[in-house]
Amino acid sequence: MDMQKAGMTRLLLAAPELRDSPWMMQDLVFLHLCEVYEHACLRRDALRCAPDKDDETLLRFEEECRALEAAAIAYIREQRKFSGII
Repeated sequence: MDMQKAGMTRLLLAAPELRDSPWMMQDLVFLHLCEVYEHACLRRDALRCAPDKDDETLLRFEEECRALEAAAIAYIREQRKFSGII
C-alpha cells in the first residue's frame, strides 16, 4: 500500500462519516495531506514502540498527527460544503 492510500485509510477510520467522498481520490491537496499524515503517524508509531522513549518528542508527534487529522477532516468538510455535496 502506498503512503497516500495508507494515510487515507487512517483518516477515514478516524472519521467514518466522510468515507463516501469519491472525489478525494483525485484531489491533489487531499492526497498530499494523506501522505504527510501517514509519514507523521509512522514516526509516531515508531516512537511509541521504541525501547528508549523520548516522551517530549512522542507528544510532539502525537499533536502533529492530531493537527493533520483535523486539517484533513476540515478540508473534506469544506470541499463537500463548497461543492454542494454536504
